[in-house]
Amino acid sequence: METLSELIIIALLSLSGSAIAAVLPFAFPPAVISLFLLLILLLSGAIKEEGLEASSGFFIKYMALFFVPSGVEIIEYTDLLASSWIHILAISAISLVITFLAAAKAVEITERIMRRRENA
Repeated sequence: METLSELIIIALLSLSGSAIAAVLPFAFPPAVISLFLLLILLLSGAIKEEGLEASSGFFIKYMALFFVPSGVEIIEYTDLLASSWIHILAISAISLVITFLAAAKAVEITERIMRRRENA
């Protein structure tokens, strides 16, 4: 029953993110909005980390399966990819650097917050 309630919370967050994205005057990914909502709920204490442990562990364990359909689609479009591989490579390299920098900054902020909580 615990896992069912966790899945309901995740589904409600996903639906909320989709609803918010639908009313925004600009395009924004609903999944990102859902993650921000989850972050706010975790930071406020409305949801405890342990409250999503079982279902999130399941999703992480089987995450690779979610990428199989997109991998198959990529194979179907090899002609298109071959004609613009330099652009794809450049975009991938730039986004890789940006992602690394954002992740490093997120870790720094998280460590600062954790130190403040420990010292308080």
